[in-house]
Amino acid sequence: MKLKLTHVLIPLFCLTVGCSKVPSYVIQPDEMAELMADIHIGESVIEVNRSAYYNDSLKQLLKQSIYEKHGVDQAKIDTSFYWYGHNISDYMAVYEKTIEILDRRISETGNRIKAEMISIAGDSVDVWGGAQFLKINDRMPSPFLTFGLDRDDNMEKGDYYTWRAKFYNNPENTKWVIAVNYDDKNIEYQMADVIGDGWKELSFYTDSSRQVEHIAGYLVSSPKAVSSIWIDSVMLVRNRFAPEKYSQRYRQKKLETSSK
Repeated sequence: MKLKLTHVLIPLFCLTVGCSKVPSYVIQPDEMAELMADIHIGESVIEVNRSAYYNDSLKQLLKQSIYEKHGVDQAKIDTSFYWYGHNISDYMAVYEKTIEILDRRISETGNRIKAEMISIAGDSVDVWGGAQFLKINDRMPSPFLTFGLDRDDNMEKGDYYTWRAKFYNNPENTKWVIAVNYDDKNIEYQMADVIGDGWKELSFYTDSSRQVEHIAGYLVSSPKAVSSIWIDSVMLVRNRFAPEKYSQRYRQKKLETSSK
């Protein structure tokens, strides 16, 4: 009878207080979500303040401060990411919690207002307004990730845009495109293949003599059956005109149309 009672009480206990299947050597879900939120913020700080974090040592110092805040080291983080990477449902739950944390911080601190002020002042700013995480597979209704931005008061001639994201399980047939319509009806675009995993980016340098009317982009992939591509930490960073980088425009293609 005691054995049967134990079999009843154990699942009842799990339903009441929750039994985690995450091993003890792995960072637990709630703490992992907080850590990932801080890592996201840290990467954003580096991205929009490249002049302040101009070498790997400074970047590593910022990362180390985040690790120390959470009482973890690189080995523990690597082990945890490896485990979550092989337990996707658990990773997705942690990621959703991470998004909730970031949304709450944005709401509490007014970072959106701060971002607008940075944009007006002329510094770099992330203008991405879509989902920061995407899964693509052959069962999804669309293999596309898209964006579109109309001209606003904060856009300036010669601005350049960098579309960045982190890819997992990515084949070689993923492509992304950024295109711009100017006020004289001319169109320019930049196309590239996204090959392999890790951080990838595509930059577009707008014409310093023309006014942008609309900027848009898309990413499309065709994953193999029963396979998924994971795209994480999507951002679109707008930077002000940089003379030393302007020559990169030679990579872009033009579609000139009639202005009539």
